[in-house]
Amino acid sequence: MKRRGTDVARAKGFMLVEVMAALALLGIAFAGLSPLLVTTLRSVDQARRVTTASEFARDEIEDIRNTPYVNVASGSDTVTEGGTGATYARTWTSAAGPAHTVSLQTIVAQ
Repeated sequence: MKRRGTDVARAKGFMLVEVMAALALLGIAFAGLSPLLVTTLRSVDQARRVTTASEFARDEIEDIRNTPYVNVASGSDTVTEGGTGATYARTWTSAAGPAHTVSLQTIVAQ
């Protein structure tokens, strides 16, 4: 004789214990991905700041290139980014000589 109660209950779907175990495994997997998300967001922000600083440096280099040779002088200024309000300091040095040398220095953190 067949036992209908347990066979029918098992055939209809998942048991509550199985659903809870699957949810627990998903929770553990997503919790393991959260440090990756935080690291990715920090890296994207760092890359944005480096790109912005490079653009500001490039702008100043272009200004110096468009300045007559006799008017080129050393200097420094501060530039503020419009969207975030971040402040960047620029410094340039002009030296007498037969040719101009332009160097761009930056700090890139890990």
